[in-house]
Amino acid sequence: MKFLIIGIFAAIVAFLIWRSKQNTDPKEQACVIEIGNLLKAHPDAQPQAIADVFKKHGIDQSRCKHVGAMVMPQLRKQGLKPEDARILMGQVRAAYPLVP
Repeated sequence: MKFLIIGIFAAIVAFLIWRSKQNTDPKEQACVIEIGNLLKAHPDAQPQAIADVFKKHGIDQSRCKHVGAMVMPQLRKQGLKPEDARILMGQVRAAYPLVP
């Protein structure tokens, strides 16, 4: 019984890991990394500069919110404090309407 529970748990974890890897688009990930680098180097970057990064990577306006949601964890990975990352996310959200 114990092995059955452990086996089911392991199967669920493996499925979730596999599914998360399937949901990560390389061009979206590259866009997130570039936006994170831009905001870390230039915290006062204008929303138009962020929108240009979205356009450069071919991200449609309909996908901007999904890609933008991945920027916050990227900023945290780069060592920004949660408060600073939250402030910078305002600039990212302001860039969504600027993407065609």
